[in-house]
Amino acid sequence: MQGRQGRDEGPMDRPSEPGLPSLNGTSKQRAIPQRPPGMARLETPPEVPRVPRPQREQIVPGKLRSRLLILCAVLASAAVIAGVVGYFVGLGLTNSSGPGTATSDFLLALSNTDYKQAYTDLGPAITISTTQQQFATQAEALDRCYGPVKSYSEVANSATNQDNIQSYTYAITRSKLSQPYTLRIRLQQSSQPDDSKWKVIDYGSSLGPGQHAPACSK
Repeated sequence: MQGRQGRDEGPMDRPSEPGLPSLNGTSKQRAIPQRPPGMARLETPPEVPRVPRPQREQIVPGKLRSRLLILCAVLASAAVIAGVVGYFVGLGLTNSSGPGTATSDFLLALSNTDYKQAYTDLGPAITISTTQQQFATQAEALDRCYGPVKSYSEVANSATNQDNIQSYTYAITRSKLSQPYTLRIRLQQSSQPDDSKWKVIDYGSSLGPGQHAPACSK
């Protein structure tokens, strides 16, 4: 009978279970914090101050025109300066390379005993009174007397230009001379429309060492 009574017992007849402990380890529940009295409720987040956008400068049409005029004037001045500099640079290159090359060609032809080629480097101031044969005869006589031209070099700072005439002084060394002698060569640009090359217009009385030369050794 007792066993049946144990089966017929309902949940109300069972002894109550002990209460579960709270999460904080105590038997008391944590209290919800209260808002202090007088504190305002924030319905929306506070506004963040914005940095003002820089205002674009409005250019008055009159100022814009004046700025453009100033810019055009600066560019025009720069172009004029560049043109002047380019002109003088080009003139300097022409005066230094053109006649300098002609002088080198003339002396190179003499050192190679190519008198025909050397004669083509002469200008009308010489060719009008001296034929190619006469020039070759004079050059051959100097080669027999003092020896052919072995070397030549321009004397430093000897180049001058005056009235469109370029002048150089060269030190000439011949095989039969113990010391070099100087030769002053003057050139002028040809005025012929089809020929603007520089030509030798003067080399003194002779291509040799001059009056103070030693006696000719034949």
